[in-house]
Amino acid sequence: MTNAEYHATPAISKSDLDLIARSPLHYKLAKQEPREQTPAMLLGSVVHKLVLEPDSFSDEYVKAPECDKRTKAGKEAWAEFMEELTEQQTIVDATTMALAREITESVRKHPVAAKLLQGGDAETSHFWTTDGIECKCRPDYLRMDIKTVVDLKTTQNSSPEEFLKSAYNYRYHVQAAWYLDGLRNKGIEVENFIFIAVETKAPYPVVVYTADSLMLQLGRLTYNEDFAVYKKCLETDNWYAYEEKPEVHSLSIPDWVARKYF
Repeated sequence: MTNAEYHATPAISKSDLDLIARSPLHYKLAKQEPREQTPAMLLGSVVHKLVLEPDSFSDEYVKAPECDKRTKAGKEAWAEFMEELTEQQTIVDATTMALAREITESVRKHPVAAKLLQGGDAETSHFWTTDGIECKCRPDYLRMDIKTVVDLKTTQNSSPEEFLKSAYNYRYHVQAAWYLDGLRNKGIEVENFIFIAVETKAPYPVVVYTADSLMLQLGRLTYNEDFAVYKKCLETDNWYAYEEKPEVHSLSIPDWVARKYF
């Protein structure tokens, strides 16, 4: 199953739970109007493909030709390029492609990351059912021999202090618990969730992290809360925004302002 085919399936994913956590209405809107891919998202996708599935990279991504489309020769070169482009391929500009390759090389040179990304399976799709609702996950890399899921993250800062903040803000604890529990639901024995964090600016430092028991505990608690909201919305067809029952809220000042003046 390709990545596009996986995302097209209706089963609920960790990304869906992220939207539910913001509000059911945000989830509903996202399903009706999928968000456009940002440059950062494209870079991350290209890096993932280069690192995890280099042999099939050209099936999904192709570098844009360097030609001046204002000239006759440039227009002809571009037209020829577009004729050969398939529906499955995404055009990547030269700058993004070069950057992605440099990031990829940094991951491959890291002794721990490189070793973790050997002997396993990349981008496998998994589905299971919870309370009659179909769920899914797609691990970046699955190492059955060491019972481990490896996840590649592109980030602005891979240092321990800063990545910890990103991990919480982007709900990586939810992802780790959702993936491990989902795979175990299918009878796949996994115990560990490891993150490979690589920065997207030179010198592209790589740091490897493993989700500890407390992180997994919080992730499990959080995804169960999100899942309960999703299930209730399905049953009631009430996809509300920030409050299920509208009311008037008290509006005050931030604590730090109150401490300053009062």
